[in-house]
Amino acid sequence: MKISDYVIEFLIEKEINKVFGYIGGAIAHLYHSIDKYENIEMINCIHEQGAGFASEGYSRVTGKSGVAMATSGPGATNLITPIGSCFFDSVPTLFITGQVNTYEYKYDKPVRQIGFQETDIVSIVKPITKYAVMVNDVSEIRYELEKTYYISQHGRKGPVLIDIPMDIQRSETDISKLKSFINSDEHKKLEQINIDNKIKDV
Repeated sequence: MKISDYVIEFLIEKEINKVFGYIGGAIAHLYHSIDKYENIEMINCIHEQGAGFASEGYSRVTGKSGVAMATSGPGATNLITPIGSCFFDSVPTLFITGQVNTYEYKYDKPVRQIGFQETDIVSIVKPITKYAVMVNDVSEIRYELEKTYYISQHGRKGPVLIDIPMDIQRSETDISKLKSFINSDEHKKLEQINIDNKIKDV
């Protein structure tokens, strides 16, 4: 299965029927995948900030994790204000950003950037998200997508961000063979933390 298709099918499985965003090259595969399914709709906004706030509104109305998508660089940074809003008000939201190909990403190289509009959005938003991660390998996509969604909805709810490079989006793999976050040691640990916190709140 193509990874971008998997991401959209994951959202549909969670009964999310609308995604908000603004088109850009680094997110094109995900946009294309949305168009394949009749039970999910892409709401193309005028600006990424508006898309972020729209996803916040969707979450407040439905109780589901609102989803906003943006391309790399300035598209991703335009999401910062709504991410902050969701963080301060504990609104469960999933922000999906496109990223340059992994083979164009600088990682630890001592340069400003290599890929076009390459931006370390994960480091930028970590202080105002419950969890933010860049998927560096196809084998990580199932675990990280399940984890980000879970974290947005459990404990004190809030925004999460998953950054998906273009080469990961267009890759093909057997999802059933990938490691799942659900019932992993990390998942069980977080479940126990949430149970303990609920007991303390009584």
